[in-house]
Amino acid sequence: MLKTFGKVMRCSLAAAMALSAASCGDDNKAAEMKTEFSVYITSIDERPTDDNKLLAKIEKELGYTFEFEYMTGNEAEFAGIMIAEGSYPDIVSCGDNTFVQAGALVPLDDYISEEKTLNIWNHIKDCYNKLCYEGDGHLYVIPSYGIFKGEETAAVYQGPAFWIQKAVLEEAGYPEVRTLDQYFELIEAYKEKHPTINGYSTVGFDMLAVSGFEWMLTTAPNYLDGNPNNGDFKVDDETYEAHIYADSDFSKRYFEKLSEEYAKGIIMPEAFTQNMEQYLEKIETGSVLGMFDQHWVFQLAEQELGKKGMYERQYVPLPLVFDEGTEPWYRTKLYEHVGQGYGITVNCEDPGAVVQMFETFLSEKWQKVFQWGIEGEDYMVDENGRFYRTEEQRAEQSDPLWKSQNKLNAFFWNCPKIQSSYSDGNAADPGSQQEEFVASLSDYDKIFLAKYGKKNWMEFMNVPPENPVYFPVWNIDKIAGSDADYASQQLESLAIEFLPKLIMSAGNGFDAVWDEYCREINSIDVAAYEDRINEVIRWRVKHWAQ
Repeated sequence: MLKTFGKVMRCSLAAAMALSAASCGDDNKAAEMKTEFSVYITSIDERPTDDNKLLAKIEKELGYTFEFEYMTGNEAEFAGIMIAEGSYPDIVSCGDNTFVQAGALVPLDDYISEEKTLNIWNHIKDCYNKLCYEGDGHLYVIPSYGIFKGEETAAVYQGPAFWIQKAVLEEAGYPEVRTLDQYFELIEAYKEKHPTINGYSTVGFDMLAVSGFEWMLTTAPNYLDGNPNNGDFKVDDETYEAHIYADSDFSKRYFEKLSEEYAKGIIMPEAFTQNMEQYLEKIETGSVLGMFDQHWVFQLAEQELGKKGMYERQYVPLPLVFDEGTEPWYRTKLYEHVGQGYGITVNCEDPGAVVQMFETFLSEKWQKVFQWGIEGEDYMVDENGRFYRTEEQRAEQSDPLWKSQNKLNAFFWNCPKIQSSYSDGNAADPGSQQEEFVASLSDYDKIFLAKYGKKNWMEFMNVPPENPVYFPVWNIDKIAGSDADYASQQLESLAIEFLPKLIMSAGNGFDAVWDEYCREINSIDVAAYEDRINEVIRWRVKHWAQ
């Protein structure tokens, strides 16, 4: 049960004035008045220790302290408990419009303007209309990601892909891998030659089949068919009409392939019963050759492999398709992650003080603290003003304990942030500073990239086409408690129930299980779900095209 959020110190008008003054440059004055904010965090990044360096710096210079509450279990269930109890912290992590629909968030319109919050205003002014909730036109959440100033500079891909261990590609002579069949041929051959890795049974292809991560199973067919990330839907390029693809021919094709691989022992039965912790622990052993996933889910486990010097057991993203002639569309053009970030709840006594905190944090000074650290301790500056790290500083970045003591990644994950580069030309994300990225590579990875003629891991992915004006569909509000929402939940439940059965039914009635799955889908009010999505697509085309 979620605990009731307590507050050691409440926001006051005087505190808000002090915090506003801090955002204007006199940080130390804020320390005269302490203000604690309670924060609900969904990020799976490292949690800060009590003696965290950045927390101490924030308290000393700005006067902020925090009471953190971290998600345990399923995000939707955790949010549902909060909503049912009406027990909210000051600040909540938002992944969609659940809290907006529940009336739990404060509209931010009156707190944000060019005069009051110049940093925030400059950050969102060009996309303000996109960020407002279509239900009432108010702004509730400043996105944590997707607002770029300039071109994307990322060297590491974080999105969806079929991932494969570098060792598999190395042993095969660094081939180009384009199709799903080619991918599994490589994995099969490697697993046959290496039945164990580091004393563990080799797992050819792994996955999760749990609520909240069922998309690892359900969305892969859509990418293999050459479509972008629109959640449960394929959208017609010309009419912008959306339809679910759970019962499509290309979905069937994918699960037939997985069923064949299961029969060959490439997929193990525990894939369908394991939880997230077990999934990540298995990756950390180096025994998993491949999976369909988004990088942010397993990157901490992958970092553990690097910490052990097992670079060949880390992964490369591949934008696979069913057929050679299909153009992949995994990597997309940058877009605002509407509805994803921090919201300020109705239980917060002074929302203006929270907004002023984010205004301060969005300054270049504090963005550099969050993203690079403290100059002279966590990074250096050369004679040309370029940021870099020493070998020791780079090593620290892969140490989870060090990060818990010196970074605030879990909190910063949902904060509004500068992406691309700062005004001085340095990359906002240290991993996107190309010279720093190269310097941080192991000798193994330098050779690996050279074999493929690539500068970084992002170049393994497709060059993204232009986004459709409505894009993406996955973040469209289904309206909690509606027929559309219920249909979505039913589809999720059916996927978790039937897709493992499908995969494990090779040679034992696959078609019968598929037909039963499709009949169950047809019994759902799918039309209500599609109607809601298409309603918002039309709204976006009308309002976002301006």
